Amino acid sequence: MLAPGHNLAGRIFQNASDHDFGERVAVRQGQTQWTYAHLIDQAQRVATVLRELHVGRGQRVALLMPDSLDAAAAILGIIHAGAVAVPLSELTRATDMRAYLEHAGARVAIVHAVLAPTLDTVRGELSHLDEVLYVGSDTPAGLLDYRTLVAAATPMSAPAPVALSDVAVILYSIADVENDLRGVPHAHGTPLLAFESFACDVLGLSSDDRVFCMVRLSTTYGLGFGLFFPLAAGAQSLLLAEQPKSSKVFAAVASFEPTVLMAAPSIYRQLVRDADAAGRNRPLVSCRVAIAGTEGMPPKLIDKIRDILGIDVMVGYGLTEAFQFVLLGTVEDARQGACGRPVSGFEARIVDDDGSPAGPNAIGTLQIRGPTLLATYWDTDQHTPNPMRMRMSTREPDRDWHAEQWPGAVWPIEHWRQGWFTTRDRFMHDEGGNFYHFGRIDALFKVAGKWISPAEMERAMSAHESVWECAVIGVEDEDGLTKPMAFVVPNVGHAPGPELAWELRDYLKAELASYKYPRWIDFVEKLPRGPHGKVLRYKLQARSKLRIQPARGD
Repeated sequence: MLAPGHNLAGRIFQNASDHDFGERVAVRQGQTQWTYAHLIDQAQRVATVLRELHVGRGQRVALLMPDSLDAAAAILGIIHAGAVAVPLSELTRATDMRAYLEHAGARVAIVHAVLAPTLDTVRGELSHLDEVLYVGSDTPAGLLDYRTLVAAATPMSAPAPVALSDVAVILYSIADVENDLRGVPHAHGTPLLAFESFACDVLGLSSDDRVFCMVRLSTTYGLGFGLFFPLAAGAQSLLLAEQPKSSKVFAAVASFEPTVLMAAPSIYRQLVRDADAAGRNRPLVSCRVAIAGTEGMPPKLIDKIRDILGIDVMVGYGLTEAFQFVLLGTVEDARQGACGRPVSGFEARIVDDDGSPAGPNAIGTLQIRGPTLLATYWDTDQHTPNPMRMRMSTREPDRDWHAEQWPGAVWPIEHWRQGWFTTRDRFMHDEGGNFYHFGRIDALFKVAGKWISPAEMERAMSAHESVWECAVIGVEDEDGLTKPMAFVVPNVGHAPGPELAWELRDYLKAELASYKYPRWIDFVEKLPRGPHGKVLRYKLQARSKLRIQPARGD
């Protein structure tokens, strides 16, 4: 059934009206702030512009923009119009952009003028792209100027009727577009379910909060924490258009005084280092909640975050397919290297290679089920949902936890009643129910017939005082046998070189099983990361082919 009341943007706007949030600040960028009333007005104008371009229900509109007020209004306006928002990182390369836009079948793209040259190089190869709207003061003459069109449009007050299971957003979770391009669609009800399950039940998010999410809007965490969750709560959200360099972050925190903070562990690590070097005393103490996700958190960093930044950080595990964290732990859990336990509404289990449930302390594959899991992946050829493969189960999840604030937000049960979603991650759980991450399935490799978890080696190596951060991959030696190779960012005061490499190898031999040590160590200034903050291991694989040198004694 099509109904205006199912529209995600429409429901957020109606909630703001019902609670008289109109004159409250909704989003802020630098010193510029928009009230709920102004944000809603801008989004409804965007919807009108899209309708005048004949963008209809379910058609895809891509965004290539920094996190900004314009981006927030565009995402909400696309959804309000009944179309599908496809936010892409402003760091996307031309070849990757071509793959994303063609895969999504985007009809319209909204692009910041500074980034337009990237799109222009591949636009002629995009069979579905009809129109491009340019955002910025330097839009070339003769092209469609986004801000001019929006300013001239009449707000589309009523949200477009949609079905509850209609797709509202498509997100791309895998950075290696050549080998594993996955579009993850989420329906109109999903963000509000995630809001109840995580933002309310776990974080206690309210209209009194000020949220600063340093993960981009082109990701699940950024879109949820940085936009949908604060707006659903009537809170304020701070958008950072620039990359989160420490000086920008500290300035923003001093001005905005956030109560809820979300960032990747690598950002917290950067803030710790720079705050310590500058003598800043607990600059994040105003935050009541701080969360880390998107990658593993070195346990030794937890106390440094508390001592230097002034906050306790919770560490969790989530995935684009779930639109939220599905595991979350306490500070003490994080000190032990754990990701915590399932959040409200979710179940998790570990299975062995045969798909049978594994007992405590056994490493296997994580399976999850819960209300915000995607029903389908996006189909490459037909641009329609393509049923994903799920392990069958006859048990129906319990929906009693769902609050009444967003009635009707639950997807029809047939979308996910069939069973457990099998992740690509290796986990273990202990007798107390805490889950421990052992890396991606495709990151595991065998040495001498024994499985090696890069995450285990990385945790052990990160505990050494000379290591700021590191990543481990499997690399073939001259005989074609796979051996571990480590990429290490040295800590301040520790000089990279053969002596440090030998010291680290000897250290790991003492800490782990004898075969779990890197045969090669490459010292680097930083690790390659994608928009989510995750290490791009495929780039390390390419670098390894040029950097392998014999290790002492091997």
